[in-house]
Amino acid sequence: MSEIKAVAIAGASGSLGPHVLKALVDANYQVTVLTRSKKPGTYDSSVNVVEVDFTSVESLTAVLKGIDAVVSTVAATAIGSQTVLIDAAIAAGVKRFIPSEYGSCTTNPKLKDMPIYAPMFKIKQYLQEQAQAGKLTWTVLVCGGFLEFLFGGPILLDFGNHKGTFYDEGDNKISATSLPNVGKAIVGILKNFGATKNTIVRVSEVILTQNQVLKIAEALRPEIKWQITKVQTSAVLKEGLEEASAGDFSMPVVMKILTGTSFSGETYGGFYEETDNELLGIKELTEEDLKKLVAGNLA
Repeated sequence: MSEIKAVAIAGASGSLGPHVLKALVDANYQVTVLTRSKKPGTYDSSVNVVEVDFTSVESLTAVLKGIDAVVSTVAATAIGSQTVLIDAAIAAGVKRFIPSEYGSCTTNPKLKDMPIYAPMFKIKQYLQEQAQAGKLTWTVLVCGGFLEFLFGGPILLDFGNHKGTFYDEGDNKISATSLPNVGKAIVGILKNFGATKNTIVRVSEVILTQNQVLKIAEALRPEIKWQITKVQTSAVLKEGLEEASAGDFSMPVVMKILTGTSFSGETYGGFYEETDNELLGIKELTEEDLKKLVAGNLA
C-alpha cells in the first residue's frame, strides 16, 4: 500500500507539467495544483487549484497541510528558488519532494558549477541536508532528453528542411523519454515509496544517435537528399558559456549549453544503459516504434 495519497504539483502549466498532472489524476491521486493565478477552465474540475505566493513559506505551508508529496515541474528559471517550496513542504509535514530537473546529465559532478546546472546541484544538496536531518525524503528523476523536443525541432534532424547539424560525428548517444512517460515515471516513484527514497532514479525509452536516426530516415525515404553539417560539442559549449558569462541567458544560449553537454556522449554522461524502467513501469521503444516515430516526422 502506497504511503502517498495526496499530491501537490508546482509548474503544472509548463511543457512537462500537464503530462505529470494527467498521470497523477489517472493514477487516482488527490491532486492539488499550486499556481500564481487561477484561470477558469485551465484544469479539470477533479483537480483542486489553489493560488499561492511562491515566495512565501507561510502561504505555501498553509496549502501543503495534509499533502503527502510535492512534485515540482517549474521552469528552469525557477529551479533555484525551490528552497522556499521545500521549506514549506517540511513545515507542512510532506513526506516526499521531487524537484524540477528531468534531464540527461544533470547529476554529473563535472557540471555542478556550470550555468543552468548549478541551481539543480544546490537544490539536490539542500534536499540531501534536509533528508539527513530527517525532515523529509526526496527523489530526483533523470529521464534524458524529451522525445517530443528531440524530434519536434531541428535538434536531431531538421525533418522539414532535410538538414542536420551533427554534434561531433553524429555518433554520440543520448537517452530519451517521452513527456507522458516522464509523468508515468513520477507515478512509479510515488507508488514505490521505499525503493525510491533519497535517491536518483533513471528512465529511458530509447538511446539515440543522430546517425542512427538519419539511417532510418534514409531507408524510409531514399529519394530525400540530406544536407549535413558538423559542429564540435566542445565548441558549442564554449560559445554558450562565454555568452552566459557576459550575462546573456536567452534561449539560444541555454540551448548551446544544454546541447553542448547532453549531446557530448560519454563526456558528461548524456546517455545511460542502466535504468529503473522496470521499477517505474516504463517500456522501451522497439526498433519498429522508432521507425514509426521517424516516419511520422517525415510525413
